[in-house]
Amino acid sequence: MKKQIVVNLTTMRCSYFEDGQLDKEYPVGIGKPSTPTPPGNYHVIEKLVFEKEGDVDLGSRRLVLSSDKTCLHGSWNGPVEGPVSGGCVRMYNKDIEELFPKVEIGTPVVMLKE
Repeated sequence: MKKQIVVNLTTMRCSYFEDGQLDKEYPVGIGKPSTPTPPGNYHVIEKLVFEKEGDVDLGSRRLVLSSDKTCLHGSWNGPVEGPVSGGCVRMYNKDIEELFPKVEIGTPVVMLKE
């Protein structure tokens, strides 16, 4: 099964596809104007689970990308939607927890700026 994540940085939506068909779409937060989320083509290189809140709010799950500038992660405390992050794609914990088990290491992630 071919899987792909597409993040539209303009509409602030994260779309998950299986075999070219949209499976689910999620609202997301992106980088602030001073720390923008970089557009480009990446892939998931690591999946991390956090059982409790830490010093940095990465929520309960984190999908590490092949970019040293960004990842997809949850949030314990928000804010989530809008230009709110330091460059990462921020999701509600319930959304990243739903997406997380579907995604495999190597899944392509496209960040589009339209």
